[in-house]
Amino acid sequence: MKSLPLILASVFLGQVLHSAELWNVNQLKTKLDQSSEEIILLDVRSKGEFASGSIKGSINIPHEDLLSDIALVSQHKSKKLVVYCRSGRRAELVIKELEKNGFLDIIDINGDIMAWSESNYPLEIEEVR
Repeated sequence: MKSLPLILASVFLGQVLHSAELWNVNQLKTKLDQSSEEIILLDVRSKGEFASGSIKGSINIPHEDLLSDIALVSQHKSKKLVVYCRSGRRAELVIKELEKNGFLDIIDINGDIMAWSESNYPLEIEEVR
């Protein structure tokens, strides 16, 4: 019975140590503009949403695909991984799955692409062929 608090504390601390960091869009923009650190931008919206505008340099893997096969991003496991969607719900689901699979350097963007756009930061739009 004495070990129960220790077990609970370990579980809690483990979750805290593995939770995604929350950045606002200003922090992200500053990091992208001024840092030499490799940052992987993961847009988990649908292909159509992605084509309508994304943060420059983002890779698009829809959240349904990632939830069924997290190995799609396994090559980025040791990198800083910024996950975003339209408003946050799909990114949250993907972040939880990434954390369960040992990804340690995950960034969640407060407000996601909506906040990025509302801040008048540039969007890259795919050309339709």
